[in-house]
Amino acid sequence: MNSHRYFAAFLLSGVAMVASASQVIRFSSGRASVPLPESFRVVVTGDNVVATFGANADHTLELSLLAALSKQGGAAALGVDFVKTQGAKKGLKVMTDGERATFSEAGAQEKRGGKTYQSMHWQIGLRNCVFTMTLTAPLPMSQELDAFLGEPLNTIVNKVACTAP
Repeated sequence: MNSHRYFAAFLLSGVAMVASASQVIRFSSGRASVPLPESFRVVVTGDNVVATFGANADHTLELSLLAALSKQGGAAALGVDFVKTQGAKKGLKVMTDGERATFSEAGAQEKRGGKTYQSMHWQIGLRNCVFTMTLTAPLPMSQELDAFLGEPLNTIVNKVACTAP
């Protein structure tokens, strides 16, 4: 579990990085977008993005736009406030820069097809939008996962975008 804390701390350190080769994926609603590495295989359904990667395509990143919490002329940081509140309720450290709030937590391990998989969950509040993200990958950690946990993951968290009134 300590490795999850280390990469979560690195990810949320606020260092803005740009992926060297990425594709910008637009959610079907047109309200949100996210940069993903070019090598990811992506399926978009409504406000859900599912991307797979790794040599066996057994690493999965799921990103969902849960809500755009505003009305025309309303408050401008409801998503940020929501994520701060959720993180506090769970006793987790919430990283924020005022425009974006994020926290992460380790998920459960599960067995599938003779392999053990570990998941990690994030909530991201951006202005008036709330996203959830789950990364699931087989253990032990692969080179593909290790590479993803640096610059690409940081870019996703820091560059996911949403337009809300």
